[in-house]
Amino acid sequence: MTPLPIVFPFSSHDIGGSHVATYELAAALQAGHGRRCIFLCAAETPIAAEARRRGIEVVDTGEIAWAHASLKERRSPVRMLRRLPARLAIMRRIGRCIVHANEIVAIQSFGLLAKLLGGRIVYHHHALNRMVLPYRFLIGRADAVIAVSETCRAPLSFVSPERLRVVLNPIEVPEPFDCAAARARVCGKLGIDPAETLIGFVGNLWHRKRPEFFLRAAAAMRSEEGPKRFILFGRKGDVDVPEMEALASELRIADRVTFAGFMMPAEDNIAALDLLMAPAINEPFGRTPIEAALLGTPWIATDDAGHGEIGRRWPGGRLVAIDADEAAFAAAALEILENPGAVAATPAERARIAADFAPAREAAEVNAIYERLERGAA
Repeated sequence: MTPLPIVFPFSSHDIGGSHVATYELAAALQAGHGRRCIFLCAAETPIAAEARRRGIEVVDTGEIAWAHASLKERRSPVRMLRRLPARLAIMRRIGRCIVHANEIVAIQSFGLLAKLLGGRIVYHHHALNRMVLPYRFLIGRADAVIAVSETCRAPLSFVSPERLRVVLNPIEVPEPFDCAAARARVCGKLGIDPAETLIGFVGNLWHRKRPEFFLRAAAAMRSEEGPKRFILFGRKGDVDVPEMEALASELRIADRVTFAGFMMPAEDNIAALDLLMAPAINEPFGRTPIEAALLGTPWIATDDAGHGEIGRRWPGGRLVAIDADEAAFAAAALEILENPGAVAATPAERARIAADFAPAREAAEVNAIYERLERGAA
């Protein structure tokens, strides 16, 4: 039987962690399993551009006007009805397929149409949503459900065990990787001194990621010996950059803080750092501590949700209690900077982490789910 194509719908505009994980999964499915993989999104978005750069087919939804809309607007029933004929035409052109939905709204917009046309739905749960009745209904339509961590599995207790499994997202860095060259590239782009101690926050500016906490911890660290540069890599979320710049000025560290915005490749940003600080709470899993461990960059994170799960399963960093204040977080960070080799993952540990998060490993597990669904539909 010819394998069904895999369709990954995305309704938003900008690239986030779930998109990066999906690029890696799609590339591994194409290379290792001969799957036709399709990113179904507005053709003019960065999401589509990066998919094309990686050799992944893109089918245009024609919905660029909605790519910047809020999630509430994108899942509006009125809008869904208006777009139904165009979406049905797209799905008919693609043919019978498996819709692999990384957003609940993607089940609503394209997954149900795939099932109508004889296809299947796989829902990939990357979040810690409160499972309200509409979410339960839509996830209940999926033929299989994947959670990216045990933390993400917990809210899915209403899904039957035979339909639900945990599969780690693929996370890899190029091998061999020249961290010194990456540091030079990043410092050159940002116009900063590579001789400074570089401490970074990597992620878009959402309140739950606590960028304000990062700046307050930075203020507590600045007075210690040696020049330190605090870099925030990421774009506006529900926290705006001017708001953060004002806080840096209020804390009298504006001259020590660099707002880098969204920069690719992500591995350069992390490899350039002497320390990654990840104070987020309610993180479903979080790529950056694993990427840091693979690159040999020590990390420090709040012991909560997915980051706590990472810290207890894999080496390379240190967890700080969720009730720790900025001063306590800063003190723990300074301890790591005094002896980073005691925390950073060893080459042997990095090899084990790389095996756990290998794209080929995830692709094999996910493809087995697809094959089970195909056999059931035969």
